[in-house]
Amino acid sequence: MTRSSALSLLLSCLLAVGSAQPSGEEILKKIEANYAGIQDYSVSLDVAVDLERLKVPQMKATMHFKQPDKVHFESEGFALLPKEGVGFTPKSLSSRFDVESVKEEKERSQYILTLKLRSDRTKLRKTFVLVDSKNWTVSQITTPQFDGRQMTAEFEYQQIETHWLPAQLTVTFSSDTTETEPPDAFGQLPAAQRSSQIPRTGTIKIRYSDYRLNTGLNDDVFQQKAAKN
Repeated sequence: MTRSSALSLLLSCLLAVGSAQPSGEEILKKIEANYAGIQDYSVSLDVAVDLERLKVPQMKATMHFKQPDKVHFESEGFALLPKEGVGFTPKSLSSRFDVESVKEEKERSQYILTLKLRSDRTKLRKTFVLVDSKNWTVSQITTPQFDGRQMTAEFEYQQIETHWLPAQLTVTFSSDTTETEPPDAFGQLPAAQRSSQIPRTGTIKIRYSDYRLNTGLNDDVFQQKAAKN
């Protein structure tokens, strides 16, 4: 092998290593790294609901988060908050799911992860997550339900200090079924309303504002939630 051939081979190897696709687990770690330095935060939510057969006025709520995956909502009156969307935390992905496959879309600077819940008792099939590789944030989560329903959560972000945190979340419900049992996504819905009036289609839009980072949230905030359940 000539010297020039050896040099070309070495450069090819270096380029191949540099462009190697990260594994699903590595991508999840990059998403979690965006939260490094955040011990807790509180944020104000403005919630607009447009769901089939449900008339709900615009609502306000406060979301509290504490590492690694504690979430608690406070609101006056009724709040319809889809737990798989607004309650999403980066840690919940690596702790609840196994990565089944990774697909890169270079032209869109994103990865598509196919995730499978570790629990065999779940009625969910798979969850599909779009990851923006420019800032390593989750831009979309799609969760098909066992009965033909589907929930899609789309995130827009804002930079708070050195972190990318949600600025807006749009949750869309779609269905190709006539079943009327409530989908799993309605984790915050009062039992009295988990009936045939549950919508199969519609949207929930949530705007995030007034982030308060690292205020030293007490664990009692999250224990109150557990007590109510």
